[in-house]
Amino acid sequence: MVLFAVSFSNAQWQQINTGLPTSSVYGLEEDGQYVYAGMSTGGVYRSSNKGNNWISVNSSLPNSNAWELFVNNDTLFVGFFGPGAYRSTDHGNTWDTLFVGSLNSSVRGFISNNKFLFAATWGNGIYRSSDGGDNWVQVNSGLNHLTFWDVYAIEDTLIAASVGGGVYRSTNNGNNWTQSNSGLTDFSTYRIAAAGNYLFLGTTYSGVFRSSDNGKSWLSIGPSNYTIYALLAYDTLLFTGTSGAGIFISSDNGDNWEPFNQGNPSGAIVELMYDNTFVYAATLGGGIYRYDKNNITSTEEINSEIPTAFELSQNYPNPFNPTTKIKFSVPNVILRQAQDDNDGTLSLSESDQMITLKVYDILGNEVATLVDEYKEAGTYEVEFNANKLSSGTYFYRLTAGDFTETKKLILLK
Repeated sequence: MVLFAVSFSNAQWQQINTGLPTSSVYGLEEDGQYVYAGMSTGGVYRSSNKGNNWISVNSSLPNSNAWELFVNNDTLFVGFFGPGAYRSTDHGNTWDTLFVGSLNSSVRGFISNNKFLFAATWGNGIYRSSDGGDNWVQVNSGLNHLTFWDVYAIEDTLIAASVGGGVYRSTNNGNNWTQSNSGLTDFSTYRIAAAGNYLFLGTTYSGVFRSSDNGKSWLSIGPSNYTIYALLAYDTLLFTGTSGAGIFISSDNGDNWEPFNQGNPSGAIVELMYDNTFVYAATLGGGIYRYDKNNITSTEEINSEIPTAFELSQNYPNPFNPTTKIKFSVPNVILRQAQDDNDGTLSLSESDQMITLKVYDILGNEVATLVDEYKEAGTYEVEFNANKLSSGTYFYRLTAGDFTETKKLILLK
């Protein structure tokens, strides 16, 4: 059995709105050099320093809702609510107009499968381009609903999230579509994401649904009764952005969720995105927030056998640069409860343990919190990323009740 949990340090979401014209942001994207933001007014803004400040790259763009941003083959695409879509090959300095159906087609989603570029529109169905957006054809055969929030591609298979019709699926690059709503109870659908062998779908009132067969059937996995505007998957983590309850995170493909709102990102979370350093959240009312990815730690239970004692293993590799893994074991602890009033006997029960695993420098200053939560009995493994620390000797300490053990690790850069 393999289980995962997520630990957070004391880091928080940081608001990064310097230079933005409004606090309502619809789209986010990055191309390795810049981060881009699509605004409710003001078109597109760009940051060269991961959101510390922003500048307008709105030359010739409409001053209205920039719904969707998408990067493909070094080309930046933007879809607007109302005035259509545009393309830039120079990081937003100049723009070309794309005729996706007409200038009045509102483009809500872009995706590419390396054969075609697809655009999901608000009211005109799905369009396809074979030349990078120069020309478009409508591919609506089988579509009974034409208003879409998102489209996703897995080779020649397309999954499209509609408003009112649920999910539509095509296995031939959009030539034909069929509804694919088996197990789906909410037909107003928003965002699609993929992680591992699963697809994930955000809905209006019913949280997230998961598919293990490329969108043929769906299973409700929560968080229940929330409108899911945004989905993001990277590594073993899945994030959801809700209309009013902030962000939730799961490390087990949606089986379990927990809030991820340190710093209280305000407003509806309408887009989530990540680069090599941060997770970003676009909100309606709070602008843009970011969270350092190094402060999110996945803890993996690697053995379901019950240990007989606490144990902290030596990290491996050691020395390391910049990541290493630390394994620890948690035994069952039996609590002796109060006497039963009826017969005077004592009752015994098992209890989860409050576990902390922290890293300190040679002066005793805490530099990272890897685990700080209750754990069931089992053997776990956590990865420590020290890319922001300098070379040297550090110590990691496991604490659980009266138990404490410390070991040394060496970072060599």
